Amino acid sequence: MNLVVLTGRLTRDPELKYGQSGKAYCRFSLAVDRPFQKGEADFINCVAFGKTAELIGEYLRKGRKTGVQGRLQMNRYEVEGEKRTTYDVIVDNIEFLEGRNTESSHDNSSQGGYSNSYSKPSKPQAPSHSKPEAESFEDDDEFPF
Repeated sequence: MNLVVLTGRLTRDPELKYGQSGKAYCRFSLAVDRPFQKGEADFINCVAFGKTAELIGEYLRKGRKTGVQGRLQMNRYEVEGEKRTTYDVIVDNIEFLEGRNTESSHDNSSQGGYSNSYSKPSKPQAPSHSKPEAESFEDDDEFPF
């Protein structure tokens, strides 16, 4: 399973661009605080595509608190004979944790911040018309796998 969930602040304004096919993509970086280590953070590179990328490019700016759900992707490439590896979070869902006009502060509860999220639409599944079969186990001490 490859699932990444992050909450952090944007370290710079997102870069919204369009590929040759016309599909939008957006690169940004999140500063995610390390638990129990005051003042330390990890800087995580993220990439979003399509409508999600356009929303990020339009509404998010440096310092804005954001929630991201996605998957980790490793990229390998070579520069002047030197092999390099990078890791990016491919964004599936994003949640805006502060309002557009909210000041970037670590406590926005008194500032009337709101939460807004966008998720890629999932593919509809055809309804199943068959009844699920009940599993029976002869011995309760055995595991069903």
